[in-house]
Amino acid sequence: MSLFNGTDSCHSFFEKVLLALVTSLKVMKKILLLTDFSKNATNAILYALQFFSGNPCTFYLMYVHKVESYISDDLLENSKDSVYEAIAEKPKAKLKSLKATLIKDYAHEHYEFKTVIDYDVFTDAIKQAVRKFSLDYIVMGSNGASNVKEVLMGSNTINVIEKVSCKTLVVPSGYRFKLPHEFLVVLNPTTLLDQYLMDIIIAFITRFKLKLHVLRLVKNIVDTTVVVNDLDNLAYLGARYQRVEADDVDKAVAKYLETHPIDITTYVAQDKSFVERLFSASPNKEIKSRMNLPLLVLHSQ
Repeated sequence: MSLFNGTDSCHSFFEKVLLALVTSLKVMKKILLLTDFSKNATNAILYALQFFSGNPCTFYLMYVHKVESYISDDLLENSKDSVYEAIAEKPKAKLKSLKATLIKDYAHEHYEFKTVIDYDVFTDAIKQAVRKFSLDYIVMGSNGASNVKEVLMGSNTINVIEKVSCKTLVVPSGYRFKLPHEFLVVLNPTTLLDQYLMDIIIAFITRFKLKLHVLRLVKNIVDTTVVVNDLDNLAYLGARYQRVEADDVDKAVAKYLETHPIDITTYVAQDKSFVERLFSASPNKEIKSRMNLPLLVLHSQ
């Protein structure tokens, strides 16, 4: 069923846009900033602080200590609490220092900073944080995957995208913030542009004043059913819409990026193989070109 049919639906659409804008202005966003204190993580944090400028936000600076890092002999000889305290001493100090710096540097913003340390499996710790703090976004860095260390970071990114149901903003290594204007949503053949996704997209482009591009990948160019649904739902957004029959998702997206000035790419985390290719240990040149831009990952309901 189309979201926007007839005059009543037109009024409903504009009411929806207005509501999205008012809501985004009034509601404080809760955002998880993952860090391992590397340059890459710090760069992602700085990108997020500039990206959400003008929005009231609570930022959770989170460090996850690997469970495997606990030494069994230490656990046998000492209480768990004392071992945890010893392990947490350095990251606590680093988080405290980082928090103090960000409070000073962003005093002009309506930002609040909190620190979190967890001792758990990486994705389990993040899932718990999403539930506990009712998070709106997760922000993390990704190096792509050109060496062993970066493959590990890629693995963490993949796991978060696949296993944690929360909007996730992935910032490439070394990417410097520039005010975004063009927003590309990539829809795989199996992705339905339903009301849940439309609400997220409308709120996002309205608040950040973005020009919407939609690239619909189809298996059969003759089958127009999904395209008709897309066009109905996008009718009042002024979106640039293109459908492409493509078996090679990577080449289709890379070609679009070559001909359009996109600032952020977005897709829905349904296709596991697509996610794995995106952060694979030997990405092809099309995927590498896409990883030069921030990536926003959405999750279907």
